[in-house]
Amino acid sequence: MRHAEKLKISYFAQRFRIWPLAFSVMVLTGCAMLFPETTPPAGAPAEAKRLSFTVIARGYRCEPAVIAVDREGRSALVKVTIRSDGARHIFSIPDLEIRRYLEPDQEITVEFLAERSGVFDFGCTRFPLITPFDHKGKLAIK
Repeated sequence: MRHAEKLKISYFAQRFRIWPLAFSVMVLTGCAMLFPETTPPAGAPAEAKRLSFTVIARGYRCEPAVIAVDREGRSALVKVTIRSDGARHIFSIPDLEIRRYLEPDQEITVEFLAERSGVFDFGCTRFPLITPFDHKGKLAIK
């Protein structure tokens, strides 16, 4: 009887051993789908000031950590070039609805129209679920 119980338990364990792995894959895939890439449309008026910046995503941070934009009282078309240094990153500015994924050593450009003043958080991270809590940089629009 003991041998039969061992066989039953061992069969059950072998049969359902794949489920934790399958569940983990589904969760990680689903996380990426919960947080899709977004970029607002950048339809700029002809008189808009044009500015460009370069940001390097390195480790769990962005360099530089502070970006200052002076609109001079008018709209500004801001072009941010982001380069991932050695690992996959996620660049986001939640208040401006910007979220972009970067593959290792990839360079992308994000354009947005700065029409209002304020200080906005931005960040670079490697994990989708951490992104809302990982904004270490500041974008100051005056």
